[in-house]
Amino acid sequence: MDLRFKTNLLEHAKAVGAWARRRGARSLIDAVDLSLTVRLEARELKLHAQFVGKRDGKQLLYFDTADQFAVGFVGWLPYKPQAWDISLSKLAFKATARDLDIPTPAHWTQAAAISAPFLVKRSRGAFGDGMRGPFRASAAAQLTLAEGEYCEEFKWGRIARAWYWSGRLAVLELFEMPSIVADGQSSYEALLRRASAEVPADFEPLAELQGVKRSDVPRPGTRVVCDYRYVSPFNPTLYTNHNLLARLAGNPLAQAFADAGQRLWPRIPGPPGRQIGFVLDAIVDAQDRPWFLEVNSNPQGHPDLYASMLDGLFGPASR
Repeated sequence: MDLRFKTNLLEHAKAVGAWARRRGARSLIDAVDLSLTVRLEARELKLHAQFVGKRDGKQLLYFDTADQFAVGFVGWLPYKPQAWDISLSKLAFKATARDLDIPTPAHWTQAAAISAPFLVKRSRGAFGDGMRGPFRASAAAQLTLAEGEYCEEFKWGRIARAWYWSGRLAVLELFEMPSIVADGQSSYEALLRRASAEVPADFEPLAELQGVKRSDVPRPGTRVVCDYRYVSPFNPTLYTNHNLLARLAGNPLAQAFADAGQRLWPRIPGPPGRQIGFVLDAIVDAQDRPWFLEVNSNPQGHPDLYASMLDGLFGPASR
């Protein structure tokens, strides 16, 4: 049985349990609301459970109530859901990133200015809602943007997601964009449908950017990138722990992610001494340079974040 790693309550509980054993703490999960209570010596803290589901029947959302709409568990946090200007608006994040010298892809709000392959995105929204493309720059001539949409330069590379606690890098996922390998007999569309029962409706623009059409039969061994999204039916990180931070310790790439979190931290709202988590999404190009896309204030939790979170909340272990 292949359960999703980051929405598996057991993985979260095991991570908290490992910290509790190491620190000599006690922890209790409330079956009513799935809240987590942690007690260490004389201090006790309650962490709120976060869930994912479709409250309107259409769009995935994160929320903090274990009701009939909750279909997945996405972690515990010591505060209720929050939102910031830079997490609500991708354009606000981009402006902040430029101010802080955090690399972010070029973007355009006028189609006539587009000069590179691009995605169409909504300034507000999550889970890639409304995102389409990528398209060749020449396609901009026929482009009409709806209110709230903008275009972002499409970056080829590895998909990255980084979790931070109080500005310090704690988890770093990094993986190749999903791809299929041709057998020399099947069309590209047939290969996609064989790889997954759920094929993105807009798979053609990405293939065409690589010179492949849906009916083409690529030469055997040809690798074609079939998706660029973090959440994808072809994305293996849904099912396994892809935290590479320990493996990348001392690597300039990990340092680039650590630096980005430190630069952004002063712009995260809250009083001095605040304890807050956030996530940065990025694409890492062929030169190992990360291009940061957005910040999430209430992200899907990662089990490997709890050690940093709980040490921050209770203080590090005395030596």
